Amino acid sequence: MNTSHAHTASASPGHGLDHRFLWRALLVAGGIYLAVKLFRGVGALFWTVFGLAFGLAWMFNGRGFPW
Repeated sequence: MNTSHAHTASASPGHGLDHRFLWRALLVAGGIYLAVKLFRGVGALFWTVFGLAFGLAWMFNGRGFPW
């Protein structure tokens, strides 16, 4: 009795896209997207903290900080 199942091992290599390549390409694209979003988020956080610190330093100039 011979039963054949449509697994990747029995499928011929010439049909369709290679799913490993597709998953790797999607992972690389997702990683690049997340890296760009993280970089932009860290930059925005830096400028927010910098602006608040600059404002506090200007407000308490010469009087010392309240703590």
